[in-house]
Amino acid sequence: MKTFKFYLAIVAVFSLLLTSCSKDEVGPEDSISENVASLSLGPVLQSMDLNRQQITPDDTPECSDLPPAFAQIRLVYGDDDTEVITIVSILSDDQGLFTEYSDDLEIPIPSGETSVSVTLTDFVVWSDNGGAPGEVIWVAPKDDSEFDMFVDDPLENTFSLRAGSKNYVNVDVICFDDREVNLYGYQFFDITPIPLYEFCIFANYCTDEGRHYTADYTFSLYEYDAEAEDGKGEMIYSDLSPNTGMSDGTFWADPLCVAIPGPGDAASDEPYLVFEATLVDWNYTADDDDEMVITQELTWDTVESLLNRDGDDETTNYWHIFFNCDEEDGPSGDAAAVPL
Repeated sequence: MKTFKFYLAIVAVFSLLLTSCSKDEVGPEDSISENVASLSLGPVLQSMDLNRQQITPDDTPECSDLPPAFAQIRLVYGDDDTEVITIVSILSDDQGLFTEYSDDLEIPIPSGETSVSVTLTDFVVWSDNGGAPGEVIWVAPKDDSEFDMFVDDPLENTFSLRAGSKNYVNVDVICFDDREVNLYGYQFFDITPIPLYEFCIFANYCTDEGRHYTADYTFSLYEYDAEAEDGKGEMIYSDLSPNTGMSDGTFWADPLCVAIPGPGDAASDEPYLVFEATLVDWNYTADDDDEMVITQELTWDTVESLLNRDGDDETTNYWHIFFNCDEEDGPSGDAAAVPL
């Protein structure tokens, strides 16, 4: 299940040039906290310059016609080389391609510092396969690999991010075809994309008298470990929160949706994930010293039962949590057209 984080096992080839052209674009609608820097990477497909080395057209990677959909990224930051491995969607506008905003790419700034050093080590672009990574189509070659000749600045690339900034960094990539991995400088030999599925949560809180309110909560997700007393194995998500607010004196919260893996080798009726939801105190919640925590094991049968796969508009139902209510947790309603 650790492959859920998409470790770069690469039979793929990218040529990615990270030009240190970071543009700090911070506006009132997408302001960045002063203790983090937001990063977005823009893949730029490079044409092959056959004059740069003694190389023939037969030796150059062939390009796929599939459009880019996901970027698989590994970077390290700070003095301790804290690692980030993530996959994010690729969007486009009139200025080109760029990675979608991701919490994983909000890099914390050390206390007392104004910037942080970031090193991009791996960058792979995938096509789409029903909302999950499909085929590797572009890769960023690494320094001293056979294909580093195609880019001016092969990986690894190190740059600095300033506190409170939103940085767009261009990355030049070359096409990937089925070649030996050492031509691109990556260490692993098998890439097995793991399909991801949307899992959405909505929660209510009930007073002791039975009045229902929309609940605020934190959400953590773990791999299931049968040997652990609480069933919680390796953490996948920690303390996520739904988007909340107040309108006309009424609290509201959007469903919280996360990407989860399939069951892997687990039987469909056996637990393979565990989530933990903890109630957050709003004005209407009881003033109680005891935390309200709901822990739920998930089987693939449960997850699959939430997926609506009829027709072209595939969506997922959400799992309804009830804090201090008589109702039982379970499937309820439709999360508004959440694509699979």
